[in-house]
Amino acid sequence: MTDLTLQGVRKEFDGVVAVKNIDLHIPDGAFVTVVGPSGCGKSTTLRLIAGLEQATDGMIQMGTQDVTGVEPKDRDVAMVFQNYALYPHMTARRNITFGMKAAGDFSDEEIERQVAEAAAVLDIDDLLDRKPGELSGGERQRVALGRALVRDPEVFLMDEPLSNLDAKLRIKMRAELAKLHSEFGTTTIYVTHDQTEALTLGDRVVVMNDGRIQQVDSPQRLYDFPKTRFVAEFIGDPAMNMLPVDIARNGTDYEAVGPTFRITLPEGDGLEAAAGGQAILGIRPESLSVADSADRSSFTAEVTVTEPLGDSLLLECRTGDQEFKLHAEPRTAVKPGDQVALTVDAERLHLFDSQTGNAIYHAAAAQSLEETDTVDSTI
Repeated sequence: MTDLTLQGVRKEFDGVVAVKNIDLHIPDGAFVTVVGPSGCGKSTTLRLIAGLEQATDGMIQMGTQDVTGVEPKDRDVAMVFQNYALYPHMTARRNITFGMKAAGDFSDEEIERQVAEAAAVLDIDDLLDRKPGELSGGERQRVALGRALVRDPEVFLMDEPLSNLDAKLRIKMRAELAKLHSEFGTTTIYVTHDQTEALTLGDRVVVMNDGRIQQVDSPQRLYDFPKTRFVAEFIGDPAMNMLPVDIARNGTDYEAVGPTFRITLPEGDGLEAAAGGQAILGIRPESLSVADSADRSSFTAEVTVTEPLGDSLLLECRTGDQEFKLHAEPRTAVKPGDQVALTVDAERLHLFDSQTGNAIYHAAAAQSLEETDTVDSTI
């Protein structure tokens, strides 16, 4: 195992900059997920670490070794691909052992021992003599994982390895990957566009957009204290509601004022500087609820769409020209066109700068934003 450091890493393809000056440190034994929309640079970053792409600028270091110009075969990493990348004419056993035999560094006895151990861990003992065409998607992915495991690498790199599986199997494989990391403790970097995978698997989550790191944090802090509007909207399903408001001072209180509502904001850092200007009010769907009747702490909205989800009822609502979503109790008797009174959990509100998109206030923040307002790319 080893730690991994990227310093000023940049990658350009024919004039298009895919990765923009990334600084990132991943300690020994961490499980880090990298998440972001398509084209954000996450897979390119993984390929740079693997050596499948060469950095235009910057340095990649594993432990104390600068591996920026080192060939992939000499980096001691194992990569698991989205499409499994198995040889169709070889059995599962030969696919798993191919790299070991090609390297010539292992005896036959050692190869057999490591294959047996990996097969037992992945529960594929009875699949070793089958070819990929005779295996299901989940079984092929296990074989691909086995091929990586027997290498006993310093770093595991995984590029959306579960995206081709059905939803039920993805959940099962997520649990198995977490179990494997707990058992082996190998430094792991896992790229995904699925935020659920990112939050459930990662000790730390790296959020990328437009070739840059937006935020590095624990899953819960990422959800509770997003540092930019992009992170706030990308993490969470449904996305955080974003409502343009004016920030007004009313005596000793500060209020977020919209076309049809005034919400008193709990005291916190950032409000004094924001007062008198405009901002974006961020409200997660679970921070809104349907009230029995309207009072001073609620506002009225029109229901436009209802989506039964079983354990909750997702409502799309409108007040004035602003639209937003919220979770209601599953058997709430409302239909499109109804007027409902809504209350807000003021302790879970957020404000973002209208121009930059940077967070300027979190109602639940236990510490000053000045201590956390820069992108922390050290895990």
